[in-house]
Amino acid sequence: MTNAAAVPFHTGPELNRAINRTDFFRLFKAAAHHYHFDNFVLAKISEAAAPFGEREIVITNVAERRATLFIRTLKEALGAIKAKSTQFLTSPVFGKSAQLEGYPADLVFNEFNGNTFLLIPLFTPEGRRYCLVLSGVRQEPDQSEIADVLLDVMRIFDKLYEEILTQEMSGRLTQREAEIVKWTSEGKTSAEIAIILGLSEHTVNSHITAAVRKLDAVNRVHMVAIALRNGLVS
Repeated sequence: MTNAAAVPFHTGPELNRAINRTDFFRLFKAAAHHYHFDNFVLAKISEAAAPFGEREIVITNVAERRATLFIRTLKEALGAIKAKSTQFLTSPVFGKSAQLEGYPADLVFNEFNGNTFLLIPLFTPEGRRYCLVLSGVRQEPDQSEIADVLLDVMRIFDKLYEEILTQEMSGRLTQREAEIVKWTSEGKTSAEIAIILGLSEHTVNSHITAAVRKLDAVNRVHMVAIALRNGLVS
C-alpha cells in the first residue's frame, strides 16, 4: 500500500480542494467515521443556549427532524453545567448519554441513547465561537485520540472559515443560497430542492440554515418573507 492510499480522506487532497458546503459535509463526515463516530454537528456557540440551539447549526449529518433530540441528548451527556464551564471554553469535553427524562423509550425512539459525545470548541480569527460535536456507539476517547481529532477538525474548520464563513459574516447570500431560497419561496421542500439541484438533502438544509442566519430570520418561512421584501428573490 502506498503512503497516498493510507492518507485519510479528510486530511488528503480533498481538504485543499474544498470550496462549498457539500465538500465540507463530506470532510466532516469522513473525519467522524475515521474516529468511529456516526454523527457530527458543527454549530455556532450562542451565549443564550448551552451549548447551542438548532438555529446555530451550520453543517450536520443529523436529520433536521432529529436535531432537537440530538441536542437534548448531548446536553444530558455532557451536563448543562459542564457544557458552560471554563473547561468547555478552552478544551474538548466528552460524556456518555443515557435515557432522557420526558422521552419515554416506548414512545420515542432515541438513536443517540448510549452514545459517546465529544464536543470540540473552535474559534475564528475574530474570536467567534463554534463547536464540532461527534457522537456514536463507541468507548470514550483518551487524551491521545482527542488530540488527533482536534488537530484534524481544526484543519477542516480553518479551511471552512476561509472558503465559507467569511462570506457568511458579510451577510450576503451566495448564489447557491439565493437559488435555494427561491425554490423554497415556490413551496419546494428540502428533499424536492435536493433532487432539482442534484444535491443532498443535508446540503440543502445547510444552505437554508446559513440563509436564515444571514437574514436574521426565525425560520425558513420568515427567511422567504425577508428575501422577497428585500428583493433577493423574484
